[in-house]
Amino acid sequence: MTTFALNNLWTYLQGLSLSQSDREWLANKLIMPKEATPELTAEERKARFLRLAGIWSDDSEGEEFYQMMKHRNDEPTPEELEAHLRERDEFLYASKILAAKAFARHL
Repeated sequence: MTTFALNNLWTYLQGLSLSQSDREWLANKLIMPKEATPELTAEERKARFLRLAGIWSDDSEGEEFYQMMKHRNDEPTPEELEAHLRERDEFLYASKILAAKAFARHL
């Protein structure tokens, strides 16, 4: 949280009309560490993701999307970057061709 948000929260909490026991309860909730969640294995994470993906979980797109999300923060290799740029350039070229054809039809 930012300092501004913390200041707003503190001001709000000070404005509450709480009994002493309620203040102690709130203080304990604010400083109490979260319960540790068990670490999931890679298979469990994948199963949970595909279960949440619903309809995609039964086809190859679900697996492809899972792999994409799994590696979304990885740096692309030079080959991947070059392939992506080539795809982009091909898409832009095809878009220009289609736009020119559509424009020519309206002349």
